[in-house]
Amino acid sequence: NCTLGHLTVSCTVLAWMLSALHGSAQTPLAGLRGIGARRPAPQPLSQADGTSPASSPKYAFTVLDFPGTLYTNGFGINSGAASSRVEIVGGIGTNVSDPIGYTGGFLTYYAETKSATTEIFRGVNIPGATQQAASAVNDSGEIVGYYSGTSAVPQGYLQSGGTFTTIAVPFAGATWTEADGLNNSGEVVGYWLDATTSHGFLLSAGTYTSFDYPGAVFTVGNGINNLGEIAGFYGDTSGLYHGFSLSGGTYTSFDVPGSIATEAYGINDAGDIVGIYCLTSKCFENFETFQGFVSIGGSIATITIPGATASGPTGINDKGLIAGVYYDAVGRHAFLATPK
Repeated sequence: NCTLGHLTVSCTVLAWMLSALHGSAQTPLAGLRGIGARRPAPQPLSQADGTSPASSPKYAFTVLDFPGTLYTNGFGINSGAASSRVEIVGGIGTNVSDPIGYTGGFLTYYAETKSATTEIFRGVNIPGATQQAASAVNDSGEIVGYYSGTSAVPQGYLQSGGTFTTIAVPFAGATWTEADGLNNSGEVVGYWLDATTSHGFLLSAGTYTSFDYPGAVFTVGNGINNLGEIAGFYGDTSGLYHGFSLSGGTYTSFDVPGSIATEAYGINDAGDIVGIYCLTSKCFENFETFQGFVSIGGSIATITIPGATASGPTGINDKGLIAGVYYDAVGRHAFLATPK
């Protein structure tokens, strides 16, 4: 059985990732934008459990639950570089089956003044899709996401001016396309699958470019800022996961200190990055107790939502506001974290 684990890859994707790890000592870690993997029996890890990095910076947390659902997963926030609006997108629905795991997408407009707080929700749903989620939104209100229809083959989409356009990589052997990041220039980043593994992709000015972290067994692109810098994660030959940034053709790998797995999801124009990490073998195997991180100026700190069993920041804007998802005993909830 699959368990809802967000944020990036589904059971099918992780099965391919597992085969790509060539007998690694690890089982794969679910990403936040998908549902968890059908995993084999846990195997011994090659790295000992770690200890948590510095405590969380001070934030005010706002819970954002789409009306009528116990599963609201926040995946992206607009950069705010060209707009004062705060908009968050994500996926909603119960723990449905593969391939995507969400029954719909959503957009939330959020505003706060001294006298009032405004939260306006609306669905973002491509016609004819059976499963779908919204991944990212830019300051013009354009949205990217991913969906599956009757063929159950997931593809990406762009919604612009109320019109949906499919995003599907043209590479030979591609079986899956997921659009996960979008900037104000309309550049899209995500990942695609072939028969053996996953690769990152960039869609810029109508041209698709595939990329892989050097030496990685799989690569996932997740976020892109207005400078064209990309954030994501990759798996190495020992089965561990690492975050990366890609700027001007140069990759930089990083890990939350002591972590067994680090996954980067969002990046703002200052180069600040948010994502998730696991410190223990149990977290790595069942993906139910992951923790969040924020990297500001290269300094990494933990993001913890009070009362949560798992905290997953997925996007950060230019004002330092962070969007994401957290788990508790009730369900899954989107959140907005505002620096104090």
